[in-house]
Amino acid sequence: MNLYAGLSMLALALVLIWAGRPNKAGMHPKFLRFSAALVLYPPLVLACFALGVVTIISTWPGK
Repeated sequence: MNLYAGLSMLALALVLIWAGRPNKAGMHPKFLRFSAALVLYPPLVLACFALGVVTIISTWPGK
């Protein structure tokens, strides 16, 4: 993997975090209202974030 893949994984994690936020009334988005979302969504976000950080660190310029 390269630096651009790591940056895109971090961007994907940030988009997933932004998309999963509740609105002002406290209602979650429609795709997070089923019960399995509490089990599936947070690990997906954390995996994208972790893979992005690991890829960026492993391909850091000047290493």
